[in-house]
Amino acid sequence: MNRIHVLRGLFYPDLYTYKLRDSEYVPGVWKNTAMLVLLSGLIFGISAYFGIGSEYLSKNLTAVSRENYELHKLLFMIGQLIWGLFYGIAMIFIPALFFWTFSDIELKKFVTVQLYVMPVLLLEKVINIPLATELGLIKTSSPFSLGVIAQYITNNDFIIYFLAAITLFKIWAIFIEYKYIKMLTGKRPGIVLLLVIGINLIFWLFSALFSFIQFEKIL
Repeated sequence: MNRIHVLRGLFYPDLYTYKLRDSEYVPGVWKNTAMLVLLSGLIFGISAYFGIGSEYLSKNLTAVSRENYELHKLLFMIGQLIWGLFYGIAMIFIPALFFWTFSDIELKKFVTVQLYVMPVLLLEKVINIPLATELGLIKTSSPFSLGVIAQYITNNDFIIYFLAAITLFKIWAIFIEYKYIKMLTGKRPGIVLLLVIGINLIFWLFSALFSFIQFEKIL
């Protein structure tokens, strides 16, 4: 039996990779999953409360009444909260299912790996809040991403958004996934690295696509 200790598993991967591999039963997976998904929704909601990502609302401030503006702001917060829940579910289960398809190990162990990854991704979201509110830095200008460099080498918005999705926190998450997946599956390091980078590359592309498309203009 191997109980889930999210923070210990995050900071001591060398120890917990063996524990997770040799465990016949892993309790607490779904409880910790639910907690992290709810935490994700809360963090996204707090980010929306501070107006992060709602620049299009500010542009229309003088064009709508105060009541309509507050309604749009409330709807934006609710939408971000729901998006945060979806984000938490997606970042836990999609990689877990992806790795599971290439192995005969039970799905719960791969879900557990993502429970160790999720706090890193949420930490990045939390750190971005003061960067945006205090320093006015948007996602593409985060000092932890390649977005700053991208803005100096190209004017292509999609490439800028794509490189901005690659951050130090994402690299940290890749390292954690690599350590655990390599030990769990026993596959060659090159294959594991290819799988881990592959699934993250898909996420970065989708992140860039959603940032590139201005949905408020479509709606």
